[in-house]
Amino acid sequence: MPYKINFFAPPVDTDYRLNWESLLIELSLAIICTTMAFYGWHTGMLLMAYPAGFVAVMCYGSVIYTLISFVRAKINS
Repeated sequence: MPYKINFFAPPVDTDYRLNWESLLIELSLAIICTTMAFYGWHTGMLLMAYPAGFVAVMCYGSVIYTLISFVRAKINS
């Protein structure tokens, strides 16, 4: 009975991110959207300012939520 050799590597989980990486991604996206919202507000392009501002607020909320849950996890452990 011949021995079978697997020449293919197992797939790598590419969706894995550390918490600080997700935090940095969300924070950088929030800063970019805030800049776009300010630019849209000052130039009078409200069609760009409102959605970018909404996304920025949601990203800042996500960052704050992540930081609060990190602090709670450290306090409980």
